[in-house]
Amino acid sequence: MAKKPNKKPIPQAAPPKPTVAARPATAKTAVVNDQAGSGMLSAKMLCIVLGIISFVLYANTLMNGYVMDDVMVLKENTMVMQGIKGIPELLATPHMRGFLVIPNDLYRPLSLVMFAIEYQFFGQGGTVAYHFFNVLFFAGCVIMFFLFLDKFFDKKKTAIAFVGALIFAVHPIHTEVVANIKSCDELMCFFFGFWSLNVFVNYMKSGKMVQLVMGALLLFLSYLSKETVVAFLAIIPLLFFFYINDDKKRAAYITGSALLVTFIFLGIRSHILSEYNANQPSAGVEFIDNALSNVPAQYSLFATKLVVLGLYLKLMFIPHPLLCTYSFDAIPFATFGDWRTLVSLLAYAAMIWFAVTRFMKNKKDPWAFGIIFYLATLFLFSNLPFLMGAELAERFAFFASAGFCLAVALAVEQWLIKDEATNVLALKSTKVLAVLVPVSLIFCVLTIARNFNWKDNVTLYKVDVVNSPNDCRLYHNVASALAEEVYPTLKDTTAQRQLDDESLNYLRKGLLIYPEYADVHVEMGRIFDRRKMYDSAEYHDVLALKYNPINFTATNNLGSVYLASGKYQQAVALFKKALELNPNFKFPYINLARTYVQLKQYDSALMNYHSMLQFEPNSIEGIQGLGIAFFQMQRFDSAEYYFNKVLQMSPDEPTTLEYLGATYLNGKKYPQSIAIFKKLIGLNPNDLNAYSNMGKAFYFSQQYAPAIETFNKELSLDQRSGLRDLPYIALSYEKMGNMDAARKYEAMAKQVYSNFKLE
Repeated sequence: MAKKPNKKPIPQAAPPKPTVAARPATAKTAVVNDQAGSGMLSAKMLCIVLGIISFVLYANTLMNGYVMDDVMVLKENTMVMQGIKGIPELLATPHMRGFLVIPNDLYRPLSLVMFAIEYQFFGQGGTVAYHFFNVLFFAGCVIMFFLFLDKFFDKKKTAIAFVGALIFAVHPIHTEVVANIKSCDELMCFFFGFWSLNVFVNYMKSGKMVQLVMGALLLFLSYLSKETVVAFLAIIPLLFFFYINDDKKRAAYITGSALLVTFIFLGIRSHILSEYNANQPSAGVEFIDNALSNVPAQYSLFATKLVVLGLYLKLMFIPHPLLCTYSFDAIPFATFGDWRTLVSLLAYAAMIWFAVTRFMKNKKDPWAFGIIFYLATLFLFSNLPFLMGAELAERFAFFASAGFCLAVALAVEQWLIKDEATNVLALKSTKVLAVLVPVSLIFCVLTIARNFNWKDNVTLYKVDVVNSPNDCRLYHNVASALAEEVYPTLKDTTAQRQLDDESLNYLRKGLLIYPEYADVHVEMGRIFDRRKMYDSAEYHDVLALKYNPINFTATNNLGSVYLASGKYQQAVALFKKALELNPNFKFPYINLARTYVQLKQYDSALMNYHSMLQFEPNSIEGIQGLGIAFFQMQRFDSAEYYFNKVLQMSPDEPTTLEYLGATYLNGKKYPQSIAIFKKLIGLNPNDLNAYSNMGKAFYFSQQYAPAIETFNKELSLDQRSGLRDLPYIALSYEKMGNMDAARKYEAMAKQVYSNFKLE
C-alpha cells in the first residue's frame, strides 16, 4: 500500500530581501522624489531668494547721498520737510509745488507722502533710510513680478517665472530707478501695479468681490505713484480676455474697474492741476530737456524718435554705458538714410510682426504677450504720442524691461529647459546654470559698479561726461556739482581758484556744443560773481535771461551782481521778479533782506529774513542776517540773541563771532566782548579787526596797558590798519599819566589823519 504524502511543507531557504535600491522606480515614486527635491525651490523659497539677491545687489547704494532731483522731492521740498503734517497738502497740490512752481506740472503724491513720513522719523541729515526703502521697494517689485509670472503660467512653469524675475533683478538698466531716491515713484508704481495684477488674477480664479475691490485700490495707488501704469489699460483686457480668461464676465469686471480707477485718478489730477494753474501743456518742453522739441526737419524728428527706440532695445541687451541724462547732443539727429534708423525700424517691425502672427495662431502665446507688454509700456515714453520731459531716460524703460525679461525667460525655456519647464529642479541643470550664472554675474558686476557712480553728483557726472562727451548738460552738471558740493569744503583760496578754473573749463566745453544753454551762462556768472569780476558776471547773467527769460536763478544772480555793485533799486526789482517766478526759491528772500539793510529799510529786511527762515529754519545765513539787521538798528539785545543762536549751531563761525564781539562792545559788555575777540584771534592770529576791537574794549573798560599792547600788535601786523587806532593809544597813555607818550602818538595820529584827507 502506497504511503500518503507528508502534508508538512519541506523547509526552504528564504530568498534575500530586496534592498530599497533594488526596487524598480515607478512613475508615482519618481513624482514623490521630485516633489521632495523641489521643496527647497518652492515658490515661497524662490521669493525669498529673489528678495535677498535684489537687496544684496543694491546694498552699496545705502551709503550714497542725495543726487540729481533728490533735492526737489526731498532735501529742499518745503512740504515734505513738514513731515506727517505736510501730507494733506501733498495730496492736494501738484508734484513740484513744494520746490518750485511750473506751468505744466504732474500729480504724483504717493512717493512724496512716503518721503514725508520718512522725514518725520529720520530727518534730512542721513540718506541711509531713504535708500533703504528704495531697495526694499525694488525687492518687492521683483517678488511681485515673479508671482505674476508664476500665475501667468498657471503655476506650471515656476522655473521660467524665476528666470524672468532673476534677469529683472540683476539687469543694470534699473540702477537709476533704485539708486536715485527720487525714482521711488517709479518703484511704487511698478510694485502696486503688479500687485494689482496678482490680486486680479486671484479674483479671476475665485470670483471674490473683495479681491476685485482690492485690485482696483492697488491700481489706484499705482496711479498716485506715477502715471506709467496707464499702459495697463491695454495690458489688463489683453491679459484677462485672452490669457487668463476663465470667466469673461469677471474679465469685464476687471477691465471696468481699471477704467473706473483711471477716470477717477484723471479727474482728481485735472482738478488739482487746474486749481493751481499747473495744467498748461502749451508751456512745452525745453530743448535742453528734450532735443526733439526743436529738430531741424519733420522727417528728421521721426527718424530720431526711431533711433531713440533702438537705443532702448540696445540697452536691454547691452546695458553699457549707462547715463544719468541724454540731452543735446548725446543722441545726434538722424535721417531715414541713417543706419541707426534703419536697424531700429527693422527691429521693431520684426517684433510687431512676430507678436501679431504668433498671437493670431495662439491667443495664449506668451511670446506675444511679452512683446506686447514691452511695446505698450514703452510707447508712453517713445515721444511718439507726445514729447516727454527727456529724449531718453533709463527709468522710462523700467516697466518695459519686464516684457523683455519675460522674453528672455521664454528663450531659456525653448532652448535650454525645453520639456522640463514644469520641474523647478530644471534650474539646477548644468546647461541652464552655464547660461544663467555668467549672464547674471556680468549683470551683477555692472549693476554694483554703476551703483557706486551714484554716490554723489560730482562722481556721477564726471563718470558720465567721459562716456557721453557730446552731452552739453553733463558739462554744466559737473561744474554745478563742483560749485555746490566741493567748493564750500575748501578753505584755501588757491584751491578754490583752481576748482573754479576746472569748472570754467567744463562750462566752456558745454557752450561749444550749445552756445545758447542758459544754465551754463548762469553757472559762469556765479563763478565770476564769486571772483568779484562783476562785469563778466553781469554779461553771462544777461545772456542767460536772453535765452531763458523765466530763469529765476539767473534773475536772482543778476540781482546779486547789482547788490554788490551798489545798484540797490535794480537789485530789489530783480529779486522780486525771481520770487514771482518761483515763490519757493529761498535765495531772493535773503538777498532782498541784505539789500534792504543797505537801504536802511530794516522792517522790510526783517520780514524777508523771516520769510527765508520759513523754508530753512536752521539756516545760519538767515539767522545771522537777522542779527546783523538788529545790530544795524542798534537793537543790541536782539542782535545778541540771534548771534548766540548761530554759535549754538556753529561755535567757530567767524563772521558771527565778529559781530557778536562788536555787539557786546556797543552794548558796553566789555568782558564778554574781550572774550569773543580773544577767541577770534585764537582762530586767526592775523585778524586785524579783532585786534582793533579788542583794544577798544580794553580801553573802554579802563584797562589801558592791555589796550596799548593790543593796538601795538595790530600795528606790527599791518601798519596801515593800526595807524587808524593811534588816537586810542594816545588816549590810553594820557589816562595812565604818561603825557610825553600821549603827545607823541597824538602827533602821529594827526599826521595820519592829514594823509587820509589828502588821499
